[in-house]
Amino acid sequence: MNSVMTIEAPAQRNALSAGEHKTRSRILEAAGRLFSHKGYERTTAREICELAQVNPAAVNYHFGGKRQLYLEVIRETDRRVVDREAIKAILVEEGDPEEKLGRVISDLLHAFLDGEVGSWHNKLFVREMSCPTEAFGEIFATQIRPSLLLFRRIVAEIICLPPDHPAVIRGALSIISQCLFVFQNRTTIERFLLELDFHPGSIDELARHITTFSLGGLKRLQQQWSREEPR
Repeated sequence: MNSVMTIEAPAQRNALSAGEHKTRSRILEAAGRLFSHKGYERTTAREICELAQVNPAAVNYHFGGKRQLYLEVIRETDRRVVDREAIKAILVEEGDPEEKLGRVISDLLHAFLDGEVGSWHNKLFVREMSCPTEAFGEIFATQIRPSLLLFRRIVAEIICLPPDHPAVIRGALSIISQCLFVFQNRTTIERFLLELDFHPGSIDELARHITTFSLGGLKRLQQQWSREEPR
């Protein structure tokens, strides 16, 4: 795969009929299920078409090939896992940065934990985070990184340092990592930490905990760097 793929499938250049939309959706769903289970390399276009119950040439016709289809599946995965527009709306609005931090953490945890545990898009997202492909690189460059840069601004406001300061970057990473850890290890957590579960109320409690925990760490960083930064 190329480092960043920007591909326009032939059937996407013109308006699609209702039947074509339905066929594309069936292919995307079938591909998502297979890719999440077997990975890109071990999944064939023929298998996808068989599962979707479409013509063997449908992947090429609708998407231009398996590689382009995989990119579209990863895009769909990202859309289903996280509502990035809702997150961005919080990040860019005026307001108390600590309050915005709590809302972003809550939205992320609900996005990660409200859905079906075994859904193909959740499984594929976890697979890509563990072993990222070039397709995920495209999503990171166009969707995830812009959100992370906005998130760093909130952290920077809280600890009164520039957004590109190492303490801000590490602080933002620490906060996001807590949410990702729970998402990636949900099954293990539920199996072995019986005191925790992930119904909506407990997700809210976890969001408040991570927010309080993170703010405490950020305040400590602020104290540390206020002593170390030259005046």
